[in-house]
Amino acid sequence: MTDTASMTSSILKFREENGRTYHAFGSTDHWGPNDEHAQEQQDISHHFWSLMLKGELYLAPVVNPQRILDAGTGTGMWAIDVAEKHPEADVKGVDVSPIQPVWVPPNCRFELDDYNLEWQDRNKFDLIHARELLGSVPDWPKFYGECFKALKPGGWIDCSEPGLYFESFYGTLGEDHPYKLWGTAMLEAGNNAGMSFDVGPYIKERLEKAGFINVVEKKVCCTIGKWSKDPWERETGLWEQLRLEKGVQDFCERRFINNLGWRAEEVQVFGAQMRNAVKNNRLLAHHWFFFVYGQKPLDL
Repeated sequence: MTDTASMTSSILKFREENGRTYHAFGSTDHWGPNDEHAQEQQDISHHFWSLMLKGELYLAPVVNPQRILDAGTGTGMWAIDVAEKHPEADVKGVDVSPIQPVWVPPNCRFELDDYNLEWQDRNKFDLIHARELLGSVPDWPKFYGECFKALKPGGWIDCSEPGLYFESFYGTLGEDHPYKLWGTAMLEAGNNAGMSFDVGPYIKERLEKAGFINVVEKKVCCTIGKWSKDPWERETGLWEQLRLEKGVQDFCERRFINNLGWRAEEVQVFGAQMRNAVKNNRLLAHHWFFFVYGQKPLDL
């Protein structure tokens, strides 16, 4: 067996924890599983994110991009869609899990790579897309610095992250409510792992410190469920409800067990409580999403 074959075999032999599989490549342990259930949840999430942008794939005002990078591509749905939107562009998606489809547009490709390590690309991309990377980056200034160096002068970075905390228009949630416990536990678990889940509110400042200009932040409130009378809010709320119901266990299980010391049974009980809260339309629940983009100066 060649060294390459041996490496490929070890990468595809995913780590197993509590009946789920996780990536075996890279410098960090990502919180999310990569099995079939998790992939279905990611595809639902991609549709949800597209709804949040009202059919757009990004907000950055990039014109005629020729080279596009999707950092943390997951199942690759965003990269595939943007490749179809820009058939003249070369689109690359990178991830630590090789779970992307084989049949893709001819201008789209996927590579196994770790965005937390030093990047080899310099002055290459017109657009870098970074979506839902919360809880997976130990050093955000370093990450944004690598993005900055990898962009062409005048190129754009486009970031999207959910807020960590759930709120209610119905009334004040008690400290023992699953939504309140979620925020507290996720924050502690992420911090214990050295990769915070509370990143959305800080993107704009971090991009500016990394040297980006023309930085714009758009903060959007997303309802959870079908309680809103606004057609767009109702549709996004239903899809957010669906992706949370399907994904709550994926989001927290590994971190709660490995970084908070919870038992698997405790995570299952808490997951059920969270799913019940997500399905409760009477709570008028919502949370915030952060969409931020910035440009590398032309004179660099």
